[in-house]
Amino acid sequence: MRSALRGTLAGVSALAFVALGGALYVRTAPPSVLVGLAVVALGTLLAVGGRPALFELLGREPGADGDETADAIAADDPDWWLARVEPALDDSWNRWSEAVLTLGLAAVGIGSFVLLVTHSGEDPPLGLLVTGTLGINGALLTLAFVFE
Repeated sequence: MRSALRGTLAGVSALAFVALGGALYVRTAPPSVLVGLAVVALGTLLAVGGRPALFELLGREPGADGDETADAIAADDPDWWLARVEPALDDSWNRWSEAVLTLGLAAVGIGSFVLLVTHSGEDPPLGLLVTGTLGINGALLTLAFVFE
């Protein structure tokens, strides 16, 4: 049961970080959505990995003397914060995480297509088409790992 809960929270955290990264990239989301995604992403990251996972995400490690503010950035660490999410969640990632990620990406993809079809304006937003395509394709790609 504990493994299932940790895996589910890790999947929610990864999905929230991906959504936050996408929302920051398109720069059209209201600040309340950005703050909400950040709270969910960081909260679930702390729940499954604690402070070490947070330091991994920030590209820092606690110093050998216990000083958590010491910079210990390795040369092979990625510079992009979103690329450091996977190593931060690696200890708690399992089949449940894959299932949550697959279902979340599928929901985003289907929801985008539903919003695209029900759009009342003359020119539907192209971003919904791109988001729907990426969500459905991402769900199909991660589906293979659920049954691995």
